[in-house]
Amino acid sequence: MMFRTGWRWRLAGLLAAVLVIVALPYAVTRSSSEDALNSRDWVTHTADIKATVYRFDAILRSAEAAVYTRVAGGPDAPDLTVRIDAPHKMLPGLVANLREMMRDNAQQLTRLGGLESIANGRIGMFDKAMQQLQVGDRAGAFATMEDSRRLFPFRDQVKVILDEESRLLDARRQVAQDLAASNRIVLLVAALAQIALLGIVVFVSERQIAIRLAAESRVAQAVQRSQLILQAVREPIAMLDGNLRALLVNTAFAEVYGYDVEKDHNSPLEAIGQGAWKDTALLQRLSDVLARDRELWDYELTQRTVDGIDRFVVINARRIEQPESTAPALLLTVSDITARALVEQKVSELNRQLEGKVEQISDVNRELEAFSYSVSHDLRAPLRHISGFAGKLEAQLGDGADERSRHYIDVISSSSRRMAQLIDDLLVFSRLGRGALRLQPVDMQSLVEEARALVETDARDRRIDWKVSPLPIVIGDENMLRTVWQNLLGNAVKYTGNRERAQIEVTLDRTPAGDYEFAVRDNGAGFDMQYAGKLFGVFQRLHRASEFPGNGIGLANVRRIIARHGGRTWAEGELDSGATFHFSLPASDVPGSRMGDT
Repeated sequence: MMFRTGWRWRLAGLLAAVLVIVALPYAVTRSSSEDALNSRDWVTHTADIKATVYRFDAILRSAEAAVYTRVAGGPDAPDLTVRIDAPHKMLPGLVANLREMMRDNAQQLTRLGGLESIANGRIGMFDKAMQQLQVGDRAGAFATMEDSRRLFPFRDQVKVILDEESRLLDARRQVAQDLAASNRIVLLVAALAQIALLGIVVFVSERQIAIRLAAESRVAQAVQRSQLILQAVREPIAMLDGNLRALLVNTAFAEVYGYDVEKDHNSPLEAIGQGAWKDTALLQRLSDVLARDRELWDYELTQRTVDGIDRFVVINARRIEQPESTAPALLLTVSDITARALVEQKVSELNRQLEGKVEQISDVNRELEAFSYSVSHDLRAPLRHISGFAGKLEAQLGDGADERSRHYIDVISSSSRRMAQLIDDLLVFSRLGRGALRLQPVDMQSLVEEARALVETDARDRRIDWKVSPLPIVIGDENMLRTVWQNLLGNAVKYTGNRERAQIEVTLDRTPAGDYEFAVRDNGAGFDMQYAGKLFGVFQRLHRASEFPGNGIGLANVRRIIARHGGRTWAEGELDSGATFHFSLPASDVPGSRMGDT
């Protein structure tokens, strides 16, 4: 490509140089010829005007001399009469010719008009003198002729016209000389330009030759490096001709298939490698690649190579064009995937074992869920009996019951109610693990505001400062995520109950992976971090029920819901200095997703 571009530029430069070398002298020579022709035309033009003026003067003089001869008593000869009549016949035509020739010079036309007036006056005087001579007044005729010479001196006007034409002729000759000098300078410059252009052409040609030689050297080096790379590649590579005969192979191909560069050159592919390439389907596919310009991608084959090892290989092939040849060639590459195939088999076996373990775990989880659900339902009947008979016992005793009896009945009733609540919570926890997720876009801002309004109804007499950051729309189960916010905000309000002014903050952050990270921070009772692992356990509590009521299952529900959404939960706290509960959710680009307002 670089050579072609350089050749085009060099050809264009040569054409431009030839054009200048030929066109410039031609233009200068043609200009000189035109200038010479113009000068010749102007000289001839001036000579014609002067000759016509001289003839005009000669005719007028001849007529004047003939009239004087007759006045002096000369005979009435015919030639004298012709000479006297000549101005009437010839001068109008001469004047017309002069006016035509002088039409480019207004001043000369003016002078010609003056000369014509003087000549007409003279001719009129000639006629008057001849009339006087006819009546015998010879003296009067002589006086008239003298008056004509005095009143109409045409010779001075002729001289002025001739002097002007001579001046114009000299000026035009000077212009012609100047043009000739200029043309000589231009010819000299043209000659110098031709020499310079020839030098430039020689210089550029030599430079292009040097560039071409350098490019050829770089190409040769690139070819040599390519051959070195080809031979260094550890994957077998071969180039085959249109008949699937070996043209070129690299070292790896020769080692794997026992190819001898000297003996096996131009051998058919199926004769190489002791039968490694006798797969009929593969040979047909390779022929199709050559014939139809297709490509062969990742053709898997098991080959036994010359070392007696069965190899799993992947074969790729494509048609390429040979340099300086119209016959297509085939580029064949072989990748040994024996190790990868063994690893894949091992991975497949491990996956099958893992699937079995997962199935076992799923069965166990289902059994545990069923057991929890069954136990929770089976416990309800005894609780109802305990609660019912406690009520009947209290009614039976009536006013006759002492304080200790009433206390026992109250303990039985409250414990049964607490047990019923625990069973309900356990059922909720069980359903959270079994129910299907109803995924949809969920506005976290709206859920927070809804949960906030709900928990504030139970804390109307308290001062709570809320700070809620803008929250996004996520993909999740709306009811479950509502439970998350109600539990977290409810806990924040509950555990700040001993604060004169509670401060609760909801924030949002993004992890390096792009996930959403929510946090609920309060200035409440806090907790000891050494017990943080128990926070999200079922029925796990870090505070006495007398201080803060509850069953200890809310955070367990939060962790189960967030885990089912693909997120995680954790907490940070310090005794009597507040706590921060975090949970994360995978980010999703939801149409219409936006950050809510506080």
